[in-house]
Amino acid sequence: MIDPFFLVVLAFAALAPLALKVDGRYLAAAMGVAIFAMAFFVPEAAFFFTLLGVLAIALALDWPYGGLGLALGLSAASTALAAYAYYRVVAAPQYALNYAFAGLAALAVSTASVYGLLASGRERENLEGALKYLIFSAVGKTLMVLGFAIALYIAPTLGWVLLAFGFVFELGLVPAHLWMVDAFALSTPKGVAALTIFGELTPLLVLLTLLNVVPMAKAAAFALLVVALTSMTFANAAGLTARTFGRILAYSSIAHMSYAVAAAALVFYFGNKHVSLPLVGTMSAFSVASLVIVLEGLTSGLGKAGIFGALTVRHADTVPERRVLSNTLNVLSLLGVPPLLGFWPKLLLILLSLALGQVGVAVLVILNSALATPYYLRVFRQVVEPAGPSADNATSVLTSTLTVILGVAAPLLLVALIP
Repeated sequence: MIDPFFLVVLAFAALAPLALKVDGRYLAAAMGVAIFAMAFFVPEAAFFFTLLGVLAIALALDWPYGGLGLALGLSAASTALAAYAYYRVVAAPQYALNYAFAGLAALAVSTASVYGLLASGRERENLEGALKYLIFSAVGKTLMVLGFAIALYIAPTLGWVLLAFGFVFELGLVPAHLWMVDAFALSTPKGVAALTIFGELTPLLVLLTLLNVVPMAKAAAFALLVVALTSMTFANAAGLTARTFGRILAYSSIAHMSYAVAAAALVFYFGNKHVSLPLVGTMSAFSVASLVIVLEGLTSGLGKAGIFGALTVRHADTVPERRVLSNTLNVLSLLGVPPLLGFWPKLLLILLSLALGQVGVAVLVILNSALATPYYLRVFRQVVEPAGPSADNATSVLTSTLTVILGVAAPLLLVALIP
């Protein structure tokens, strides 16, 4: 079976020769329109197609690097493909393997595209940050593909141990976190904006896809839970000592990815059972964990895409030269201030931990949220204090608007996000 959406992504990739003649930002915008249009044909993934389509258009409008705009469009298309695979693996379980490998293929396309975007400034530092991302991501994907095959056909426990390590590398969790710090610090700001939304959300969607095909082994879940809890605590503590803009937000991303992974590991270690939670009612613990994973990816991605997408400096580690008032909402969402988007995944993770009887995990998440407050306030000041007129652009305005709308509407959207 060849799914029509796979052909759409291949058609996007075939546009590469046009990048030599047509400004890449126009290609990226056209891909964004096409992704948005797909929402009308794939209703089960309409939320993601609509969101990713408008984000690709906004990023394309602000994109300054010509032909590499094609890579921007491909990174958005790869995330859309990963979202599509996630929804289809549930809707059509007879084709689950096809969609699982499609998700892994989307991850490969995303990595290649984001690498080009991180290096798009073409300075030595940009290339260094992009190369570290490429190397660690390649290691992660190798472990993931190998682990998935072993989990399917040989030994589920061994396979999921390899998969767990693969996701640790891919998402930049401790101890494989240094690439993320350097990528944020050295790369082009617009490239980091793409990394945070497409490069982080895609592997999270692939994680959900694989979990629906081969449940995580308990031993791997325990190891991943320990890594995730350690990683979030280390990242938030390191964020307090970080002094530069990009590094602070890199540790923020590590913490957000740790929250997401902790939700999945928590369920598969302590058992997937039906839980009753305020706002969402009664559903399986895995469905709640899936909500945490998706919402954490969106919180981190939207918030940082807006912040880095509005920077006018050469390196993402440089303090903003001009204030961007719309990004105050993005910073507050990353902090988890209600009713913005970032409030909901942390709340759901705490409620899930309590529903599974893990009070210690819930307390640790609360303490980590409090621990992160000082460095987010530092970023808040760095965003609003520069002199001169506000440098808000399409990306910062769109992402801040989405953090408000999705946050306020979250109680209505929660069930719709789970297939």
